[in-house]
Amino acid sequence: MTCEEIVFRRPDVNELFVAALRQLAFEEPASRFARMRKTVAKQCAKNPDTKPILRSIESNYLSLAKTFGQIFGPQNVEEPSLSQILSLAIALDDLRVFSETAFTIWYQQYQLVSIESPLSKKMEALLELLGHNCSQAARAWLRACFLSAIDWRFSEWSDLNQNEKKEDLERVLLVQDIFRELKAEGLVAENAALPLLSVEDLANRVNQCAKKLAGKLRPNILLLVEGQTEAIVLPHFARLSGLSFSQLGVEVIASGGAKQVARRYLTIRDTVRLPIVCVLDGDAEQSAELIEDSLRDCDELVSLAVVELEDSYSYEQLIYLLDEHLARFGQTLAQCEFSLPESGRRKDALNKIYRDRGLGDFDKIGFAHEVVTSCKKSSDVPAEMAKVVEAVRTTLSLGSLNG
Repeated sequence: MTCEEIVFRRPDVNELFVAALRQLAFEEPASRFARMRKTVAKQCAKNPDTKPILRSIESNYLSLAKTFGQIFGPQNVEEPSLSQILSLAIALDDLRVFSETAFTIWYQQYQLVSIESPLSKKMEALLELLGHNCSQAARAWLRACFLSAIDWRFSEWSDLNQNEKKEDLERVLLVQDIFRELKAEGLVAENAALPLLSVEDLANRVNQCAKKLAGKLRPNILLLVEGQTEAIVLPHFARLSGLSFSQLGVEVIASGGAKQVARRYLTIRDTVRLPIVCVLDGDAEQSAELIEDSLRDCDELVSLAVVELEDSYSYEQLIYLLDEHLARFGQTLAQCEFSLPESGRRKDALNKIYRDRGLGDFDKIGFAHEVVTSCKKSSDVPAEMAKVVEAVRTTLSLGSLNG
């Protein structure tokens, strides 16, 4: 029995939402398909007729993509559908974001697969046009993404669990806006029905959608930082400095320490085409040397003069921010004696301040959120954080010039 002969249970809105997020995620092709395989296996496990499919999806990317599309994709629509155009646009943007190495790593897992195309002549021509001058692995990726298109038509978004992250909802709803624009364009076009458009017109639609996705939903630059606190405050400090990370496509990645920043950089520098800015604290000399020796021309390393983020604030600003944060617990700095260095390392002093007030160790994450709430003007941006923002600004500028 083939996947076309099996009737799968229609996913609910939350399952579709997760599938949509995974389509949009900044995730290398091999990793994305590994997640897709787990999702399909989970769906197939509910149906005893799908055992042959479970075997085939382990080694056949076409079988995996087709089955995923049958479960999550648009049902009973004429080819091509708007959802398929959007999925091709996402795949085309993947070719901008990821290097040839990334697609080769993915494709080598399925190298023995023979192409038995289930597509019409028109769709074959569209894939050929979009994949012109691309490698075999990149063309295979376009085909796989076309077959694994999810249904962007569904209208139950308002029923989504309100606990979903705001930024996740915004990402998926933005694609819904692009979908509606495509639909409106089709209704006013001379050839209203999408399947009646020429291959060249369809390719133009895909390219237009890919340009809308770039930056808004997919990154233009990667910013690798050590911890979650930097990931919280840097987008805010950038806004105060006139730079919107979300609108410009700056993806901030908290790596879990200096060694992990270096490890992640050395791992992804060969699989992404995007420029990368690495940020390290002042005590990460060894990691800084590793990165510096491997920097590409488009990348940059920012080594801070401070060891902890809290050390970057002026004494006066830190006192103000501490009072604001302690007020949330009904506390003040003045209620107990305290000692705080005017500069240098403050970790031990901050831990003592919070312990003396019965609050345990200094809450770095909570304090970072307080910074976002309390810092409201460009002069509130510490000099060390301003260095990072300017590095991002410069990298973005160079990227636009090179593009």
